[in-house]
Amino acid sequence: MQSTIPALVIRRTYDVPPERVFQAWTTPELAKQFLGPNDVTTPDVEMDVRTGGTYRIVMQMADGERWTVGGVYREVQPPHRLQMTWRWKEDDPNDERDTLLTLEFNPHDGGTEMILTHEQLASEESRAGHARGWEAIADQLRKVL
Repeated sequence: MQSTIPALVIRRTYDVPPERVFQAWTTPELAKQFLGPNDVTTPDVEMDVRTGGTYRIVMQMADGERWTVGGVYREVQPPHRLQMTWRWKEDDPNDERDTLLTLEFNPHDGGTEMILTHEQLASEESRAGHARGWEAIADQLRKVL
């Protein structure tokens, strides 16, 4: 069944070339520095960045609770595009579902415009929660770059 929830789209510009932004999203040590929104830390990031490769990200909440997300890279076009499935690990595997995350890194005024598109979200509530997280992550990425 196709989701009727509108895609979440976030745009940011950064004063570095697309290669640098792509590198931040594909290097575990860099990704750990920005992939946890707000006070969430990211103690573990594993990435096999190639079409068909997998990734796993562990986020730790301020109270110590850990959330794990992972998926499969569907498209890897350095330094311009990454597309991957995005699946949160749930207590009940029947509650898990793949969503689709696409990151585009386009040259823009000597820097980069990043377009993050997250599709196939389960509900408006899920979309709103992901929007808050991705907005914070997109802002935190600026500090890493």
